[in-house]
Amino acid sequence: MKKEDLLARYEALGDERDFAVAQALYEQAVSENSNARVLADYGYLLESHGRNELRRAIELYERAIDLDPSYDRAHYQLISARAGLQEPELPVAIYEQRVADSPGEVREQRFLAIAYLKTHDYRRALAAAGDGLALAPNDPPLIALRGEARAGLGDPEGALADWRCALALDADDISALYSSAFLLERLGRLTEATQAWESIIEWGERHGDTLHNEWPKQELARLRALRKAPGRSR
Repeated sequence: MKKEDLLARYEALGDERDFAVAQALYEQAVSENSNARVLADYGYLLESHGRNELRRAIELYERAIDLDPSYDRAHYQLISARAGLQEPELPVAIYEQRVADSPGEVREQRFLAIAYLKTHDYRRALAAAGDGLALAPNDPPLIALRGEARAGLGDPEGALADWRCALALDADDISALYSSAFLLERLGRLTEATQAWESIIEWGERHGDTLHNEWPKQELARLRALRKAPGRSR
């Protein structure tokens, strides 16, 4: 069967055997004599496979939540996976209802703020984080989420201040450091972005996390090279 026919079958039926054979044929075609259609078709095959895998992941996250509703990570991953499928509005509806059902639950405000962030609705994300902080003023995750909303609303200094605060309250969660590094680079503040990556690497070394330090080291090297480029900010 031709690779194009296998692609059509996989798109229609989602049979992993069709995907495996089609992938091998497209890999061969790309290595031998690729053209625009071959590249686009192979990309679409991989995209379709990725969507199917995400749907499977969503099923697993939903089962995990059913088994243990208190396991926060499953909620976060579910929200992220839905966004990956371009369905971010589905978690919004779910967690809006959960907040309405449990208005005093701080964790529900966290989930809702993240769901809003995935839809790029930064104003509602800011409001959800604020509602949660009214219940728990020193909650590090909510402060960090407020920072994400402020960054989305064009308030970088407010975002950076929130992330510094979140780190000061919980030094074991350095997600705010990553957010700071990305934002500082977008702002062209490469020296500060470099310092953020250095702090991430230092944290990993203190905690013996050599595996997860590999990518930060690559980012640090990239930024250092970028700073040396003619005409770039130092």
